Amino acid sequence: MEVGERIRQLRIHKRLTQKNLVKDICSITYLSRIENGQINPSATFLNKISNRLGVDLEDLYYANPSNIEKRILEIIHHYKEKEELIEDDLSYLHIQILEMHPTEVYLKIFGVLLRFYTKSLNVEEAKTVYHLSNKLIPDNVDNLYKEDYYYYYLACGNLFYSLQDYLQANNYYLKSEKLIADHNGIEAAKLYYNISLVKQRLLTNTEVSLYYSNKAYQIFNKYKDKENIIIVLITLGVQFQLINDLEKSSNHLHEALSIINEQDNSKYMKYIAMINYNLGRIHAKNKDLKLAIYHYKKSIQINHDIHFEQENIHALRRMIEIYIELKEWNMVNENLQTAIHLSKEYNLSHDFILLTLLKVSVYKLNGNDQLYEKEMTKTLNVAKQSNQYTLVKQISQELGEHFYDKKAYKKAADFYKNTLKYEEEIYEKIKLIPD
Repeated sequence: MEVGERIRQLRIHKRLTQKNLVKDICSITYLSRIENGQINPSATFLNKISNRLGVDLEDLYYANPSNIEKRILEIIHHYKEKEELIEDDLSYLHIQILEMHPTEVYLKIFGVLLRFYTKSLNVEEAKTVYHLSNKLIPDNVDNLYKEDYYYYYLACGNLFYSLQDYLQANNYYLKSEKLIADHNGIEAAKLYYNISLVKQRLLTNTEVSLYYSNKAYQIFNKYKDKENIIIVLITLGVQFQLINDLEKSSNHLHEALSIINEQDNSKYMKYIAMINYNLGRIHAKNKDLKLAIYHYKKSIQINHDIHFEQENIHALRRMIEIYIELKEWNMVNENLQTAIHLSKEYNLSHDFILLTLLKVSVYKLNGNDQLYEKEMTKTLNVAKQSNQYTLVKQISQELGEHFYDKKAYKKAADFYKNTLKYEEEIYEKIKLIPD
C-alpha cells in the first residue's frame, strides 16, 4: 500500500475521524489529499502522525520485507504463548493483512486475529477479518503449512460457534481434526471437546457427542488438566441430561463441583454458575420447579458478579419455560425482555430464535391461532436465513403438528416434508461417524 492508504487503514482501525487524527497537526484537507494519494506527506507530518497512530515511522512509510516478516512472527509467537496482544501489535497485524504476503504468513496473521477477536467478544471485527481471509487464503491445504492451517481452521470454528452457526463450526473443526499432529495431546483434547459441542447441537442422537467428550476427558485426565476436566465433566452432565439419564448427569456435575472445591474457587466461578444452571435443569425435569428456579437464579447472580452476563440467557430461557407452565405472565414478560436484549447484544441468533418461539407459544395458549401461525412462519424464515437448520426442522415439525390437529392435512404434509428435507440436509452436511 501507499503511505496514504496505510494511514487511512490505521485511522479506521483505531476508530479515529480525520478531525481527531490531525488535531493540532495539519488541516483535514491536507490529510484527505494524502489518504487519497494526491500528494506525498512531509517528513514532519509523518513523524507526528506515526506517534499519534502508535506505530513506528518505518512501519508507516517503508520497511524491509525481512524485518516485516520477523516482526510478524514475533507477534504471532508471543500471542500463542501468552494469549496477549497489545494495541500496537494489533495495529501492525491489521496493516499487514492489507499487504502482499505468502500464504504461510497470511495463515498466521488471520489465525491470531480471528482467535483474538472471538475471545474478546468483538464479533463484528472477527467477521470482517474472516471475510477478508476467505479472499486471500487458498482452500487447498499445502502440507508444508499444515500446522498453520490447523490453527486458522480452529479459529474459524471458534468464531462460528460463538455466532451459533453450528454447521459452519462443525465444518471447520472437522478440517482441523484432519490436520492435527498429535491425536493424544492437549490440543487434540481441546479440539475433541469443541467437536462434541457442535455434534451435541446438531444431532438428536448424543452418541457422537459423548464419544468426543469422553476422548477429550481421557486426555485431560492423563495430563491432570484440572480446569479442562471440570469443563468436560459439566458437558457430560449436559449430554446425559439430553438422554434423560439424570443420575449420571448429576454425578458428573457433582464430580466437577468437588474438583472445584479442592481448588481456588474464585478462579472457577463461571463453572460454578454452569453447574448451578444444569442442576436447575435436572430439578426442572424432576418437576421440582421451586428448586430449579433457585439454581437458575444462583447461576444468574454468579454470572452477574463476574460480568459474564451473556451466559445468563440460558437460565433466563429455562425460567421463562417454568413461568409459562406456572402461568405467571408478569414473570414471563420480565424475563423474556431481559433475555431478548441479551440475545441481540451478543449476536446470539440461535437463542434469539428459541426465545421468539417461547413468545409465540403464548399466542397459541391464548387461542390466537392466526397470530401464532403468522409469527411461527416468520420465525421459520429467520431460522433459514441464519442457517439454523436444527431450528428449521423443529419449527417445521411444530407447524406440521399444529395444522394436523386443525385437520389442515395438506399444510401439515408440507411442513412434515420440510422437516424431513432439513433432517436430510443436516445429515449430509455433518460427519456422523468419527474415523
